Amino acid sequence: MEDNKKQSRESAAQILEIQKDIEHLGYVLKELEKDKEALKEHITLESSLRIENISKIHARMDRHIQTELDYHQGIRDKATSEHASIHKRISQAERWIWIFFGGMTVISALMGKGVFSSLFGG
Repeated sequence: MEDNKKQSRESAAQILEIQKDIEHLGYVLKELEKDKEALKEHITLESSLRIENISKIHARMDRHIQTELDYHQGIRDKATSEHASIHKRISQAERWIWIFFGGMTVISALMGKGVFSSLFGG
């Protein structure tokens, strides 16, 4: 009988230990759940901050790109206007050259007619 009482006490002690382990496991699970929520909030916050930082970098890059585009557009516009100005000046020079050669041709023709007329008595 004594063995039965001893075994009964050992079983009761083991059951009590298991109950305490279960309670402790419940506590650990609650703490893990709290940690999980805290981690989720931290990750969400960090992710939001990263997205905000990336957005700021994109905005800076967009401003830089726009500045470069404006600069190159200005250079292209200036080059185009300079090209148009040079083209206009060349056209005017060509016009005066043709007027000069045309006048020289007329003068030469008139002089030639006068020289031929005096030579041939006409």
